[in-house]
Amino acid sequence: MIIQCESCARKYIVKDDDIPNEGRAVKCGYCSVTWYQMPTSKKVRTTQKQKITKPPKKVMTNEPKYKSSIDGVEASDGKIYKFLGSQWAQLLPSGKTGLFARKAISQELNEIIGREKNKTSNKKISGVDPSLESMGGENNLPDIYKEKEGFGFFGYVFLIILLSFSSVGLLKFFEDDLINYFPQLQYIFEIIDVQLIYINETIENIIVIAKDLLESY
Repeated sequence: MIIQCESCARKYIVKDDDIPNEGRAVKCGYCSVTWYQMPTSKKVRTTQKQKITKPPKKVMTNEPKYKSSIDGVEASDGKIYKFLGSQWAQLLPSGKTGLFARKAISQELNEIIGREKNKTSNKKISGVDPSLESMGGENNLPDIYKEKEGFGFFGYVFLIILLSFSSVGLLKFFEDDLINYFPQLQYIFEIIDVQLIYINETIENIIVIAKDLLESY
């Protein structure tokens, strides 16, 4: 609350609770004049909020500039055609359809409504992956589509065994000739003979075990 001295017009700021409803005596601290101060009425300002109405947003739609398929589309020959799902037909004033459009007119109407673009895009989606179109044959196929080359582990093992037996067979076939020319090979052939005896006994044992297993079943 702001009070003002009646003598010197000096203003003071006091609390609202300091001045009761029935008033009280106050004294100016500047000119020492005393007066009876009544509480001042509060002015309440009411402000009405103005409702701000925003204009409706304009929805941008990619609507084609041509007429819908119900009304038909006008071609360059001045006639109006209607799309029947697979081809275009002339739309008569009565609302019925007449003759089918020529190929050139059909292509023109498809370009107007963008139907050819949609068809090509659908083909790309439903067809083969475009990334595979650039591949020029089997040489460019991924590894998962190629047949694995090579024999594998067991194939190499079988090949090594076969080559070993073939080499030993050739050495035994030319044993006499080789010993005549290279007498120092006699020791090697003795080792080969001992190993062949062990291998022969091992094979015989395997055959006997296999026969026993078959007879037991």
